[in-house]
Amino acid sequence: MPSGMGVAEKYRDKIVSGSPLRVVLWLAAPLVLAQLVHVSYNVVDALWLSKLYEGALAVPRQVWPTLMFFYAVAMALSSANLAMISQYVGAKLFDSASRTASKLLTFNLLLAVAICSLYFVLRPYIFSYITSVPPEIYGDVMRYSSIMIFDILFMYLGMAFTTILQAIGDTRTPTYIGIAGAVLNILLDPVLIFGWFGFPAMGAAGAAIATVVSRALVAVVAIKMFFGGFKGVKLSIVKPDRAWALKSVKIALPVAALHMSNSLAFMAQLRLVNMFGKAVATAYSIGFTVIDIADAAMWGFSQATAIVVGQLIGAQLFSKARNSALISSAFVGLITAVGAIVVYVLRYPIASVFTSNPDVLDEATRFIEYFGLTVPFFAVFFIGFAVGRGSGHTYTPSAIAFIRLWGMRIALGYFLAVVLGLGPIGIWLSMAISNVGGGVLALAWVALGNWVRPVVEIKPVKPSVATAPPSPKYLKREESEDSKES
Repeated sequence: MPSGMGVAEKYRDKIVSGSPLRVVLWLAAPLVLAQLVHVSYNVVDALWLSKLYEGALAVPRQVWPTLMFFYAVAMALSSANLAMISQYVGAKLFDSASRTASKLLTFNLLLAVAICSLYFVLRPYIFSYITSVPPEIYGDVMRYSSIMIFDILFMYLGMAFTTILQAIGDTRTPTYIGIAGAVLNILLDPVLIFGWFGFPAMGAAGAAIATVVSRALVAVVAIKMFFGGFKGVKLSIVKPDRAWALKSVKIALPVAALHMSNSLAFMAQLRLVNMFGKAVATAYSIGFTVIDIADAAMWGFSQATAIVVGQLIGAQLFSKARNSALISSAFVGLITAVGAIVVYVLRYPIASVFTSNPDVLDEATRFIEYFGLTVPFFAVFFIGFAVGRGSGHTYTPSAIAFIRLWGMRIALGYFLAVVLGLGPIGIWLSMAISNVGGGVLALAWVALGNWVRPVVEIKPVKPSVATAPPSPKYLKREESEDSKES
């Protein structure tokens, strides 16, 4: 990698020396665009499925939480290696960054095959006994999930390549590829769902095939680029060593446990929602589809924040890393609040696009009323979790996320909906409370937590003109941290 590291070093210098908000905006812009395209696909997908029969649009929402459980390891490894690669780049240790990237690719490839097989075997038990899918849509759920097995394979490969590029500061290339895949998905949806242009009508299964084809495009293009050499990054299949595995496990373990726990929590929530019948399950799917529009910005900004935090810590600009995280939290909270207010005001006409059933429409509108205005708190929580990923200190944000989901959302939701007899309103109310509680806890950790410490070995650097002076508020704490590093 050294001979081609001019591009990566250029990205690194821009991230390390730039003003925090400007750098985050530069990195986040393509990611936000990609998320908006992805949300557009979800909306279009839901619209097409709503034309099949009442409740068909709930099929993907029944399957995705189960997939997230099996995506968990890839997402955790991505978090661990994003921290390591970005900190190596921040410290200008490009050889170490290259070796780490190749090990991630090899391990993901091997692991994906085993995960796909496991999901195929466990699907009937998950949908019958864990989520208790309503019988009216059970057949479509099983067909949809059987096709999405292949999505796991392509997702593991795509996640590795996206992590590597984003860690060096290139958020545009994976965005362009992702947008191409989403556009292809949008175009294929009606063709495969309804059987246009001579294709067989496959219903909800057609939507799954469109998703897998688009994910495959991302993976194939990424493989071709990286094995031929791209922007100074040329990967190879190498055997992951013990040191890499131990470091990855140490950082990834709480993230993997959290993602698996999150998936189980969403399955438990689905079971709770499904207790109240197909109409409530459909309203739940519509509500989340609409809320996705409001919170699209947070996904791109969270990833950008993780990159900036990782490289600034690698460059030993600890005060700047913390200030960048706080600025991102404030900015994303504000932007998301604007989107949430717009969706809240237009909740009825937006929800009515997806259904004409008055019972479903009333419940979907009620969901947005309770849940929608708390989305900015969820955005702040998500930035806090991104700080954990970028810094490599994942235990505290994982604990906050666990409390938020299992305590505030699932346990409280069951108590309000079933024990107190509030029904679906109890579920929506507990979800709103979990957003507020998670956001407040995450912001406190970002402001006061001891996360501005490298997780990789780097040589101490002398202060330079590019080093921002420490904030007086954090000066005493960071002098102590610096002495520990020495």
